[in-house]
Amino acid sequence: MEEEKDNRPLVKDLLEKHASQLVELRNILEKEESYSKDHYDNLWMLRFLLSHKKVSKASAAAISTMNFRKDRKINELGDIRHKMINHLEAETSDRNFEIHRKHMKFCHSPLAIIYALPDPDRGLIQILTPKYMDQENFVKEISLEETVEVTLYGNEIIFQVLDDITRRTGKLTKLLRIMDMEGYALKDFNRALMKRDAAANKALEDHYPGSLGTCIVIDAPSWINAVWKVVKPLFPKKFVEKIAFADIKNPKDVKYFLKYVTRDKLWERYGGNNPEWPPSPPSQFWK
Repeated sequence: MEEEKDNRPLVKDLLEKHASQLVELRNILEKEESYSKDHYDNLWMLRFLLSHKKVSKASAAAISTMNFRKDRKINELGDIRHKMINHLEAETSDRNFEIHRKHMKFCHSPLAIIYALPDPDRGLIQILTPKYMDQENFVKEISLEETVEVTLYGNEIIFQVLDDITRRTGKLTKLLRIMDMEGYALKDFNRALMKRDAAANKALEDHYPGSLGTCIVIDAPSWINAVWKVVKPLFPKKFVEKIAFADIKNPKDVKYFLKYVTRDKLWERYGGNNPEWPPSPPSQFWK
């Protein structure tokens, strides 16, 4: 079907198209003490160029990111894909980051955060279900710095998965995030957490360019539109531009999902043909 075509751009075409800009960008980055040719190659720089368009803006964001990664010793972590949360485990394990174990204590169900890779050669899918999250106690017990840490390590894991798929397939791969609002009541909404989450996203805004493809919000309650108008200015503009509200009862809205997964591998809950639920986790990362 035409709607199910894999339209991810080829990396080799993008590298050729932006070859001169990449040379210019590398010449700038190589002068920085935090630069590492082993970690910051053309593909890494490409995401900054595609996100910021101009070399001047891309270089500023890339330098900020290199310094940030050096200060936080991110490169020294190595491959951390195995630290991804497994939603089929009743409790987190020593395999996970300590801050993620603390975070999950405020989730009523491990299904609050789901990672799935129904096709190992397509993008990672993250499913967040707010009704399972104890937002009030999260705000009380976890600081803004800890919230940034939760987001940082989550983003790094996601980036490493996407980067590996991109390099293996030669196609620029991004994350599909699904915000599943089923059963989410107004009484559960916590504005302080929303502001905290927005602040964490802004703090990390430039460090993971081009990772998020689309954030699809489904089963949004009627009150969410009014709330979204209030909190939208708190989030980075680039994030807001990637938000899509979808009605899973409308067959036409399945198009938002099919950019990232075929209909046969998309779960029935979201308009696909896959009866599996909950989704199988990408367990290949922690074998």
